[in-house]
Amino acid sequence: MNDTKFKQMANARPLPIMNKYLTSLLAICTILITLSCSSPVKPVAEPEIDPTLQQAVFKTPEAAANTFAQAVRNDDQALFNKLLGADFRDILPLDDVSPEDLDNFNNAWEKHHTLLAQGDKKTLLAIGKEEWTLPVPIVEGKAGWYFDVDQGLELMRIRRIGRNELASIQSVLAYYDAQMEYATQDHDNNGVLEYAQKFISTPGTQDGLYWDAAPGEVLSPLGKLLADRSEGGGYHGYFFRILKAQGPNAKGGAYSYMMGENMRAGFAVIAWPEKYGDSGIMSFIVSHDGIVYQQDLGPDSANIAESMPTYNPDADWIPVHEEDSPESKVAQ
Repeated sequence: MNDTKFKQMANARPLPIMNKYLTSLLAICTILITLSCSSPVKPVAEPEIDPTLQQAVFKTPEAAANTFAQAVRNDDQALFNKLLGADFRDILPLDDVSPEDLDNFNNAWEKHHTLLAQGDKKTLLAIGKEEWTLPVPIVEGKAGWYFDVDQGLELMRIRRIGRNELASIQSVLAYYDAQMEYATQDHDNNGVLEYAQKFISTPGTQDGLYWDAAPGEVLSPLGKLLADRSEGGGYHGYFFRILKAQGPNAKGGAYSYMMGENMRAGFAVIAWPEKYGDSGIMSFIVSHDGIVYQQDLGPDSANIAESMPTYNPDADWIPVHEEDSPESKVAQ
């Protein structure tokens, strides 16, 4: 990980490796908004409403997709309601779409759009060269084809977890690199090179990994987002905590990273999901050896992580390999 990533973290911007996955669900949804802006949408008849589903049903998945495009084109709230239900904004945050989003995905729609069969009775609307997909599948029921909102919300949850877990892995690696950079200079003028014991520096000092740099001053090696543990304030759905010792299962055995008042013998951090099962599932740890481990700590992840005394990767902690990372599992 290079210096560019440190500066991006310091300026509270997402890491570049995340661009494809941190476009967020908003970006996925904006794909659909471009349906109406990029190529002509044929007028569609008023859809039939199934009394059981209380949703619009269609004879073909293409008809469902065309009707959706018509709703986007005309900003037809009533039609969105018929297609997706009264809570359609939970899936399509239309108010948050920027002109740039529209332009980007307009081009993608013009280049390529298709329906991807997921068996005989389910299809996904895909757009662009990389075939980004609408998270809400079009499925065939007894009355016809319709948008399965329940499946869509579950797919959105899975995508969100995958993106957040990937961001967490990159964040603990950024923490590792930031500590290595921090220890190359004497930040408190005590004649000792040491690691930072906290994320955010005391005002007017550089005793943490982040400080407010005045014009002309060296930027801190890490942003301040990893320190936020307020509700809804986690970094990409995760909280982080610095560990100051390691246990018997760590390389080198059990010992404290503290030497007097300075943390010189090593460093470690743990990351856990803010909302287990919604913002993430796996927890992650890394130390000065640079190996990221993951474990599902279960619904009590927060309490376990917040009370964890040491970095101690026993057999339940599994090393994260590239092929195992969420990057390879996030649905497009």
